Amino acid sequence: MSKYFKVQAPGDECDNDTCDCSSDGAPDITQGRVFTTRAINPLPGPMPGNGFGLHLVAVPGHKTTGGMTVDEVEAKFNEKFGDMSKFDSFMDYNAPLATKSLQALKSQFDKDGVKYLTATWSDTSGSQYSSILVQVSGSQLILQLCQKGSLTLAEGETAVQLEQQVPDDILQDQESNLLANDGDSETFSKDHIVSLGINRAASAKAMSALEDFYVTGMGAKKSLDSTSDNGATRKCFLWKGATASVCFTNRDDSETSTSFKVGDFEDMLNGVHKTINGDYPWCPMNRWFDNHYAIDSQSVNNNKILKYINSNKVLHRCASHGLLNRGVDAVFDPTGVGIQMDTGIGLSDDCKSSDDAASNYTGGTFNPACTTDTSKCGSLDLGSVLV
Repeated sequence: MSKYFKVQAPGDECDNDTCDCSSDGAPDITQGRVFTTRAINPLPGPMPGNGFGLHLVAVPGHKTTGGMTVDEVEAKFNEKFGDMSKFDSFMDYNAPLATKSLQALKSQFDKDGVKYLTATWSDTSGSQYSSILVQVSGSQLILQLCQKGSLTLAEGETAVQLEQQVPDDILQDQESNLLANDGDSETFSKDHIVSLGINRAASAKAMSALEDFYVTGMGAKKSLDSTSDNGATRKCFLWKGATASVCFTNRDDSETSTSFKVGDFEDMLNGVHKTINGDYPWCPMNRWFDNHYAIDSQSVNNNKILKYINSNKVLHRCASHGLLNRGVDAVFDPTGVGIQMDTGIGLSDDCKSSDDAASNYTGGTFNPACTTDTSKCGSLDLGSVLV
């Protein structure tokens, strides 16, 4: 990510990307976290950074009880992606980013032997957009680099036709960041990539529950609802106060290779969340929570969200981050993705009875993920992971 994009490490990154957890009796944590810098006010800003964060972390002290290990899932993703020559529905798990230098990036990827998939898609008015899907170093993270217009393809090279990847209103808002820069071949190193949202694959079961969760429960607005000729359905939701949507695509199971389907991945994630946090919402040991995005809006209706969580028994996590942000700090949507709720959501019914303060954040390079406090985890078999 640092080689090809204008990014910086956040200010609270541990030295040399490794957090020493020995004082907490836990294994060390390794980090690969960056944030995209901005053309306006490109300075680092607060500790998390001054732009959209792309975080890859390894927290081996935490558990995946009731599901698969991270290594096992990464192996399945890598098997599906192969040399990136063919579209797979697991590529729907991606981070779409606007760039003015898509052609230059394509040329550099070719020069460096980086494997990628070229795609094309249109908005509702018929305007054409091009994308490059590229995997970040064997991880689950796929970047979808987007630009308005077409790319020059090599002889014999074709582009995969995809559904509209970003809602119209966001494309309009970010048009200046999507127009090609006709500069030299090194323009990609000077280009500020800009987040266009978050894309996720979804099973038919999860897709049927997403609108109630996001619109009724979270108070988001549905920003895209489409069905393609190939039968794929796509829904996007825009959180209040957000500038980019979270989007979900449901495809037939035949659209992915191997026997591991999108629904299997969802069942695995939700199984871990239920096992570790279902009866023990204060338990901080759920490693699959790291498969999440964050919402930092201060204009959401926290009372409405809290009522929905309580009445619908939505899987969630409780934590304490000082006196002003105590209670539900994360929820899990029907696909199993975690949502880090940096909104001051408050105390759910099952958060009120705990005096937990294990995850108080003190700043600096302290990483609360180092904690090995399992006192709020009930009878789960967590001791085996601790050093």
